[in-house]
This record gives sequence, C-alpha cells and structure tokens, in this order.
Amino acid sequence: NASTATKLAAASYFTSTVQTGTGSAQNIAHGLGVVPTLVNVMTLSTPGDPAIVRGTTTSTNVVVTAAVGVTYYVTAIK
Repeated sequence: NASTATKLAAASYFTSTVQTGTGSAQNIAHGLGVVPTLVNVMTLSTPGDPAIVRGTTTSTNVVVTAAVGVTYYVTAIK
C-alpha cells in the first residue's frame, strides 16, 4: 500500500564490504546515526566452523564475532 511504500522509500540502509572473521568481536561502522531496526549478517563462506554471533548493535556499529576465515557481510536498516 502507499503508506508502506512511503516508509520504505524513506528508509536508510547500509551494506558492508565483505568482512573476514578473526575469532574476536569486530565493529562494523554502519553510519546510520541510530540503532538499526533490522540487522542481517549473511555468511559467504565457511572454511570450517561457521559460527557467527551478533553482539550489541549501537547507533554507530554492528558488532559481529565470526570464526577465523569466515567471510560475511552486514546489512542494517534504519
């Protein structure tokens, strides 16, 4: 409907470059200025343990811990 279309048109979003897991928490700056309402972490490759854990998302960063060598990207929507 028109209301949903208007809301979607006004939405801001962020998609990261491809990230590579280090086994430690990684801060991915999203630049939205607010805590996103929706965050998605998409795994691209899993050489071994595919574990990905999302930490607390803030108004500046999405925090992700991924196993060493796992590649992924993050999408965040305001």
